[in-house]
Amino acid sequence: MNSLVTLAGVTHALPFHLYDDVKQAPTRCELVVHPEQGWAVATELAEGGAAGLAQCQVTLAAKICQEYNIDPQALTLFTRYAYTGNYENVYAVRFVSGERDLFDGIRFLGPRRDMLSPEEVDTLVQQLSSGQAPAPAWRALPYAA
Repeated sequence: MNSLVTLAGVTHALPFHLYDDVKQAPTRCELVVHPEQGWAVATELAEGGAAGLAQCQVTLAAKICQEYNIDPQALTLFTRYAYTGNYENVYAVRFVSGERDLFDGIRFLGPRRDMLSPEEVDTLVQQLSSGQAPAPAWRALPYAA
């Protein structure tokens, strides 16, 4: 997934600063985001802060949408954990709901992570590398066909 940094239209933030969802403790991650296609991959850093990405899913999704002007309904969010060697876990992050509030803030509710198989990760990287957006079924919010 490291090759995604070089894709056209991608913004790379290292570090990307945020706070965890409960205690508001500062943390940071590596972020690769394609604002036009609405996808982002956040990689947890080994020394990223007090909270890991699993504790920051709501804040992460909202901040990505706000900072990169992505409609919450269009966001596709993946979190990646790759500390040493070739070992990595990649999750699709999904929410029960998400929308803009009256003050143009963004709120997501009910986060969950679904682990991608190595084959799904390979397919995803191939799609993104060829300029395709991830399939709508991967979106952070429920997809209605």
